[in-house]
Amino acid sequence: MTKTPDPFFFIQLSDPQFGCFEARGAAPGDGTFPETALYETAIAAANRLKPEFVVVTGDLVQDSDNEAQHSELMRISAQLDHNIPLYLTTGNCDVGNTPSAESLRIYREKFGNDNYSFDFHGSHFVVLNSSICLDPSEVPEEWDSLVDFVRSDLDAHSPTSKHTIMFMHHPLFADSADDPNRDIRYIPHERRSVLLRQLRKHEASGVFTGHWHENHYSSDGDMLMIISGPVGYPLGDDPSGLRIVKVYDDRIEHEYFGMDDLPNTVELKSAIGRASSTH
Repeated sequence: MTKTPDPFFFIQLSDPQFGCFEARGAAPGDGTFPETALYETAIAAANRLKPEFVVVTGDLVQDSDNEAQHSELMRISAQLDHNIPLYLTTGNCDVGNTPSAESLRIYREKFGNDNYSFDFHGSHFVVLNSSICLDPSEVPEEWDSLVDFVRSDLDAHSPTSKHTIMFMHHPLFADSADDPNRDIRYIPHERRSVLLRQLRKHEASGVFTGHWHENHYSSDGDMLMIISGPVGYPLGDDPSGLRIVKVYDDRIEHEYFGMDDLPNTVELKSAIGRASSTH
């Protein structure tokens, strides 16, 4: 008899985007980053709560050429307990709205692979470079490679995984898989449909994204489509914060916390239902 995987949780951070406050005229002007205190608070919370891993869903910095922004991101990231894996996802600010071979090369030299997967406690996690999905016009071969990766990876791992969960920066859609194309807000239908076909085939449990700097929740059948608020500069009513995601045998639960309302502990317990949300 197969043993039921133990429940666990991870923390999703999105859009630390060092330099965004300054770009929007909201920095103190003394050379410091308002993002520093926010990201330090998030990393300290992870060290206290001890998730299985932390994932950052893109827009790591505002300006990919700015070494001060990159250095501050890496300095604080290094404060994470070394027993807690940190997984990075690329965003449009990291490689451009229309990524080029050069912008991808620079990102990969700094951060490593931008399309990859990993496993925890019987669940499979896939990380994608959604900027390639948004507009691969300068690097069409990268889109082909990404699709090949998704197909082969999910074919190999999903049949034996309790949950399949995807991380990317841009949402696949806002409210429905049939949403019309809308600039850089989410993935265009032409490529969205390719990814959704694979996610539906393998009965994925959820896609966790950022990009909007505010929270938004929808679904495609049983698959959650989560757009998470920012660690850094907010663009909506939601404060800077982080998301705690609990993974059970039969469901996923998630909740967003503002930086001034972070929990001291995370409780894992059993209940019925495949996937649920606490907003």
